[in-house]
Order: sequence, then structure tokens, then C-alpha cells
Amino acid sequence: MQLATRLTALACILAASVSLARGQEKLNRHPVRLDSSGKLLSWVTPQKQAYDKVLRLAWEFLLTKVADDPKTGLKVYYTSCCYNLAKNQGTAWPHNPAGLYAMLADSAAAWYAYSGDTRVVELEKKLLDYQLKHGTTPAGWLWGGVPYASADHGAKEYRGAYEFQYDKKNLGRGDGYGVIEPDMVGELGFGYLKFYKLTGEARYRDAAISCANALARNVRPGDEQKSPWPFRVYAETGHIREEYSANTIGAIKLFDELIRLRLGAVDQYRTARAAAWKWLLETPLKNNVWACYFEDVGISDKPSNFNQYSPMETARYLLDHPEADPEWRAHAAALLAFVERTFGVDSGQFRGLQWGARAISEQLAYMPKMGSHTSRYASVLARWGEAAQDAAAVEAAFHSLNWATYMCWESGAVWDAPDSEQEGPWFSDGYGDYVRHFLYAMGAQPQWAPEGENHILRSTSLVTKVSYAPNRVAYSTFDAESAEVLRLAFSPSKDTSGGAALARKDRPDGPGWTFDPNLKALRVRHARAGEVVVE
Repeated sequence: MQLATRLTALACILAASVSLARGQEKLNRHPVRLDSSGKLLSWVTPQKQAYDKVLRLAWEFLLTKVADDPKTGLKVYYTSCCYNLAKNQGTAWPHNPAGLYAMLADSAAAWYAYSGDTRVVELEKKLLDYQLKHGTTPAGWLWGGVPYASADHGAKEYRGAYEFQYDKKNLGRGDGYGVIEPDMVGELGFGYLKFYKLTGEARYRDAAISCANALARNVRPGDEQKSPWPFRVYAETGHIREEYSANTIGAIKLFDELIRLRLGAVDQYRTARAAAWKWLLETPLKNNVWACYFEDVGISDKPSNFNQYSPMETARYLLDHPEADPEWRAHAAALLAFVERTFGVDSGQFRGLQWGARAISEQLAYMPKMGSHTSRYASVLARWGEAAQDAAAVEAAFHSLNWATYMCWESGAVWDAPDSEQEGPWFSDGYGDYVRHFLYAMGAQPQWAPEGENHILRSTSLVTKVSYAPNRVAYSTFDAESAEVLRLAFSPSKDTSGGAALARKDRPDGPGWTFDPNLKALRVRHARAGEVVVE
């Protein structure tokens, strides 16, 4: 999560997103690689291994190279938003635990399905457990049993970041002590629910239900000045600090899943979900006031600081759930267009198009071109290309995703923006909100996954168990009924689900499997509980 006024110094460093060294164009210190038409390829060679390599570098850095905070004994990501590599310690800026841990829940679950690496699951469990113990509001409060979105730098207890002064002109930044962000209640609530499905551990289910209960009992009618839940609110009393946030999709996803699974106060969830959905359709999807998401921005009396996060995550939801909106196609296209014209254009010294790759800024208050947000845009555009059969969109997504790879160094340090070493990698921008977009994009476009390897790229249900062998993939999903996309190193001759054979088909129109021998792309649909085996 970034903030504009962090940064007169960074603006000087970023006098251009591209530097020149001995006549060789460079992007974030990597020599730029172009295709025959002059458009951007990844810095990784060969290109077919690019996204896989970047993700492996990033995970290894997070898992093995982050130091302990000498003051707390905890890994730096427990107490800091970002990592000062020169000093091997956290950067002095407010922490964003709820958003970070929600993002990492997405990335860890998807990476486990893709790789079988259980280390990422254990890492995320520890972070969620820490939030539950050290960053959850008391049960008896109006907003009780929900996560704090922010914390002071270096704090072991999350209680909302104190307001702080960045310079003489910018006062009152951050949530404030005792303040939560309801949109993060929805996002981390959905993360808790995801890890309940992944691990079967009841505390995550109960935490998700607690988040949904608080959202349901505090929902209100929205309009152009206030959303169904405020952006910032004192958890104990319900006193509102900031009225508006367009980021309602996390709460909607949480309600959707709890209703589907019949967990918690389902009737109340339906009512709250309907109110939020109605407001989303009637307000931001019409007026494009996609404002208020980041934890470290100033308090505002009106929704003016637009961001790309909320419209892109809303578009992702529409593309994955077209049944929820008869106008999903028009709405998703409009959201992509809004982000392109607002955050994908030139802004001062920051170029919107770089070697044919559209690079995306974060928010109006901070307009450098950034890796996690460019990868988010690329992943949604790749999904749009799949859903709408839009080849031009797929090509554009490819080059933007390639741009995002340049933010990762060989060390696994992932920078939020080109040449931004002064502030250090952000754990959200460089890891939680970076990894997941490459995985989502490969799920939409299997040809971008590495050749000659076995990987689950996408599943409509959470993959709870997976094992990979040279000529065999075996996995289980939370729901008996699910559909998966895989890329394989072999041509399958047999697929089973729950011990019963699945039929090979020409098209994925029911339980069975289809296989593209050119791409080695397998699509499986199954309706039986138990293990799916491809061999």
C-alpha cells in the first residue's frame, strides 16, 4: 500500500521509470528485453519460464531471507509494512496487517495448488493466528471480533495506527488508534474462510463468521456520500471517521461463501449482501467513484482519492461470477477502461506505455507506475481476454505482466516501483499482492505457465491437497463439484475422480476432461468427493 506524500525523495529517484546504462535501456536495473516488434518481454530467459521463476524468487525471499526484528524477535513482516534491505530491518511507516494477510491468504492457497509447497501454508497460518491473538477487537464492541487494518511501525499489538505527521502540510494520516476499516474486515474475513477450507481448522471458520456478523449488523443504506459500511470507524463505539469506501467486493465474497456453505447467520448475510450489491450497481459502477482503500492515506471529508484496486477486484469478481450480473460484460469492460484512462496514462515523469506495455499507477495520491498494480491489471485483462475471446487483450496483458516481472530482482527482493530501493520492498505490494496475479493470469492463459512441468493453474474450489510426480498429478478439492485448469508435462490417458473414471470429451460441458495436446492444457470437471488423479 502506498502513499503519495511519502515521497518527494522517491519522485526524484523516479525521474524516469527507465534508466540508461552504457546505451542499454534498463528497467529497475534489469536490461530491457524486447520481441521482434519492439514490445516488452520479461527480463527472465527463456520467456516461457518467466512467471514461474519470478514467483519462486519472491517466495524464497519471503520464506528464507527476511530477518527477525531485533526489538520484537518476530519476522519483520509481523511488525512492518516494508523492509529496509540496507539496514536489514523494517521501514518506519505504519503497518497494514489485515490487508497484507488477506492478500497472502490468496497467494499462499493458489501457490500451494500450483506447487505443492506446504511452507507457504504454514507461514500464512502463523500470520492469521497472530492477527487473531494480537489484532482483533474485543467481542463486546459494536465492531467486535474483527481485525484491525493498521498498526504502528514496530508494534507487537495491532490497534490501529496512531495518526502521524509526515510533514507540516499533511496531518492526520492513518486510521487512528482504535479505528478499523470495514472493507478489510471483509477481505480478511474471506481470507480466514479460505484457510478454514484449506486446513479444516475451526478457528478460521469462526473468525470468518465473526467478521460477517459484524458487517451484517452494521450495514446501512448507501448513497453517493456514504457506502454501506464506512471506510474508517471506531470499533468500540461505531463513531465514523470517514464515510465512504467503494471496496465492498471483499464483504460480498465473504457473504457469498458463507451463504453457500450455510455457515453463520445466513438470512442476515443475504440481507446485507443484497444491500451492498445494490449500492455497488447503482453507485460506483455508474459514477466511477472508486475511492478509499489504502490504510496510510489522510482522513478526507469526501471521496476524492480514486484507486485502481477496487475497480479491478470488482471486475475480477464479475468475470469469475457472470451469473451475479446480467451486465457483467459491459461492467467489466467499463472498469478496465476506467483504470486504463485514469491510472494507465502518462502522469508527470511516469509513462503509461513503456515498450508496448501499459503500466499502472496505484491511486491519485501516488502516481508512480507499480508492479503489483500493473500485475493486477494484467491478470484481469488476461481473464477478460479468455472470457470475451479478445486476442488483443491477451497480448496487452502479456506485455503488462512482463513489465511487472522487472520489479523482482534475482535476490527475490520485489520493489513496488522501479528504482525505489530507498524505501525497500513492501510485503503487500511485493509479495501478497504480486504473486497472486501471476497465478491468476496463468489460470486464464495456460500457455504462460512453464512448459514441461505439471501445475494446477486454476480451480473453482479450493485445492486442499496436491501431489506432483513426473507422469501423475493427484489432488483433492474442498467441494466435490469443481473445475480445474492444469498444464502438464505429459499427455494424460486416464483421469479419475473419487475412484471413478472421468470421460474424455471434445468440450468441457459436464463431468469429464478435455486436453489440448499442443498446449498440454488439461481441463477437468468433476462432481465426486475424493481424490482426482491424472496420469
